[in-house]
Amino acid sequence: MPLEDLEALHYLYTNNTHILCGTLKLDVLARLFAHVYGPSMPYGGLRHIIVAIFMSRSGTRTAARCPSLVERRHVDVTFAELSRKLSNPTGIHESDIFIAYLLALWSCDVDPAATEVHIDGVVAILRHLSRKMGCQFLDSPMFPFWAFLRDEILWLSRKWKSYHRFCQDFRNILGPKTIQQRQRYESELRRVAMLSQPQDTDGKIFFGRSINTSVHTMIELANILERGYHRSEEDPIMESILVELHIEQRSIEQKGHETLLDLDLTPLQHGDYVADWEIEARVVDHIHNLIVLYLCRLTTLALEAPSIEHGLGSPAGVAASAALIWVLCRSKGFFLAGIQGNRVFGKGTYSKSPNS
Repeated sequence: MPLEDLEALHYLYTNNTHILCGTLKLDVLARLFAHVYGPSMPYGGLRHIIVAIFMSRSGTRTAARCPSLVERRHVDVTFAELSRKLSNPTGIHESDIFIAYLLALWSCDVDPAATEVHIDGVVAILRHLSRKMGCQFLDSPMFPFWAFLRDEILWLSRKWKSYHRFCQDFRNILGPKTIQQRQRYESELRRVAMLSQPQDTDGKIFFGRSINTSVHTMIELANILERGYHRSEEDPIMESILVELHIEQRSIEQKGHETLLDLDLTPLQHGDYVADWEIEARVVDHIHNLIVLYLCRLTTLALEAPSIEHGLGSPAGVAASAALIWVLCRSKGFFLAGIQGNRVFGKGTYSKSPNS
């Protein structure tokens, strides 16, 4: 292995980098491949494309969209290896799925037109291997990450015209999208990340994934409602939206914002203001997250019921509505207290933010 490759892989295996790969850090993905395939990544062009992406994100380019000769050479080797295998499908390996995906990522800021071509390649390889391996692919250590690729590619293509087609293609191969699939691969990725960063007990794995930036946004939901909502068990778009809504709810619920908000607003119950701007910022964060939580809960209940009216009118829907109203009332009281505190400067214990 060339020294430059060795140094790049060593860096990825031993550092908690800020280099992102889709919504996942590149060092976590590199550790995953090393754990499954070995530190030298001997399969096809896997090592070459990992090194190429590392170089593209590490500031070695002299200009945007202009890869260096060394970086380009790594990509050329990767592409040649993958093309050779695709010309003889019997030699296709599971790692080739991830090679095609990484080629798509590398192409994003060099040749965007090639990105969709490589994603089509990912789908084609997935389809071929699922047919070739049959039920045996369920036993593969990389099988959980087929669902990971689905989520990453749908995130990547969230604004493309072809995104709906990708949703259906992946569903045909992997079946319905489920919360369990996501929980499994996130758990596996976190476990692999911990192998080299054991002190980071709650490290963040994904970046950029949220109800606001995901392909499964409220905009997509609005489009569904505009077309006329009809519950369908086999609608891949609806499945994806529901999974995202459930994931968002669980993420917020684990942080206990209801209790924390009540604690931070205790001074208002005694006619005082919050102590300082840091508490004010925390309160705003609690309020924002709780509004998102209850809106997600109401939306989920509406979409999972036979009709929107049934979902919102159910006991769970009424409870979620009451909880949302509670948050809005608490937030109104908080903001009115802040406005009154600003008007009567120096009253109470409220202090203005230095940035206000």
